[in-house]
Amino acid sequence: MILSHRARAGLVRTLGPGPKCIPLERLGDELSTTNGAHVDACMRCQTELALWREFNEPAPSADEGAAVQWVAAQLGRRLGQPLTRAPAEIWRRLKARRLASAAGALALAAAVGYAVWDPEPGVRPVQSAPAVYRTARIDAIAPLGDIAAPPRAMEWAAFNGATVYEIEVFEVDRSSLWRGSSSAPRVQIPSSLSAQCSPGKTVFWQVTARNAAGVVVADSGAQRFRVSTQPSIKK
Repeated sequence: MILSHRARAGLVRTLGPGPKCIPLERLGDELSTTNGAHVDACMRCQTELALWREFNEPAPSADEGAAVQWVAAQLGRRLGQPLTRAPAEIWRRLKARRLASAAGALALAAAVGYAVWDPEPGVRPVQSAPAVYRTARIDAIAPLGDIAAPPRAMEWAAFNGATVYEIEVFEVDRSSLWRGSSSAPRVQIPSSLSAQCSPGKTVFWQVTARNAAGVVVADSGAQRFRVSTQPSIKK
């Protein structure tokens, strides 16, 4: 059941203490005309006053008295000796525990009423957030692994939807050696870069694909190649 705002506010006012509510320590005093009129109209004060009167009742009811007598008899039998406290004292202790439980239930009801009246704000989706694309993988073709001589070009598999490819060549420490771009899945390597690919040196390269809107849609990840230190044998 969904309560209206006015109904929820009324529930909180009913369960929550107001400025005119009677303090617990004054419930045993004789109520003035003003306080009596307030108690007659206040559900919280009526509940607390009823609990206070029940707690201070000197003797239990017929059903409750029988239960207390049975508890006293059972305790005396298990202890092997008569109880030093009278059943009336046991009754007062049991009622004190019940009063504490009732007060806890009343506090819980007030907390639930407040939560219904003033709930936490819900999480709303951000309408103006830009679309996020999950990038796919580009298959690198060459150069890869150990090669006989410095490469003259780099090649990779074409990616559907890509309008431009961005290429970066870098060293192990991510120091950039060269950057370029191409609309085709291949790019020529400048001679200045080939000169830096000395034998035994590991070089990395990566291709990033963007669509017509400039959004990254795929990348190859870091690829590695190294010019072999062994001279090639001509047949």
